[in-house]
Amino acid sequence: MTKDTPELPPVHPKHLARDRFGKEALLAAHDITEALAEAGVDDDGVVVLRTDGRRHSLAELEALIDDALAEDAAAGEDPKAR
Repeated sequence: MTKDTPELPPVHPKHLARDRFGKEALLAAHDITEALAEAGVDDDGVVVLRTDGRRHSLAELEALIDDALAEDAAAGEDPKAR
């Protein structure tokens, strides 16, 4: 470690999972927009937000992240590789 290249602190796996989800969600939204444009659908930039679905508690969301991390670990994937 030098003054020019400080060592970065380790990133918690749950933070990596959250960041990965955010990136994948943005890419999915982009892919949908691109496909709609190619199909000639004029959506006027409308975003549909479903409010009638089930709401997850923070504990349930944390459990979902834990499950995803466990699946990655079982598959031998490195979460930092994404």
